[in-house]
Amino acid sequence: MPEIREVSVGNRNLAQAVELSLLVDLEACWENLRKTPHGRAEGRALTQDLKDRQKAYDVFRSKLVAYNKRFTPAYVPEMLLNTPSRLGKWCLTMRDLYAQVEQDPKGHCPLHLLEKAYQCADGLGVRLNQDRVSRSIPPGSIRDAIRELESLGQWCERLTPLAATA
Repeated sequence: MPEIREVSVGNRNLAQAVELSLLVDLEACWENLRKTPHGRAEGRALTQDLKDRQKAYDVFRSKLVAYNKRFTPAYVPEMLLNTPSRLGKWCLTMRDLYAQVEQDPKGHCPLHLLEKAYQCADGLGVRLNQDRVSRSIPPGSIRDAIRELESLGQWCERLTPLAATA
């Protein structure tokens, strides 16, 4: 099984943290589109879905290349979030990242990142025969998103013993 790569936020300056927060939300946007089933209810054509996915990937990829040229350590988007322990650590790391950029004018609410976290949590809930994690209304601020990430991290901590026995 591949090793999990943790995104460290403690040793980044504010400018780097802001750029990383934007990058991980773009990554989540692309991943969420990848996981969306074909033939959605709004009836969009498959071709348009594929174009949207490709555009999201292209935006993410170009920002990733720019980020990695500008900052070290480089960001490597290969984290598996398929266990409560991994998802919980990732949620808490993202919470810390967004807490660092909360007051910056370039900071933004990570809606795509939260959706990614919820989708991963839903998959874990199904696999471990647990209720879906409850969602509040979409967060209106970075502070709300930080609270949601904290809550998801705690939910994962409660599931970690169950996953060990599954």
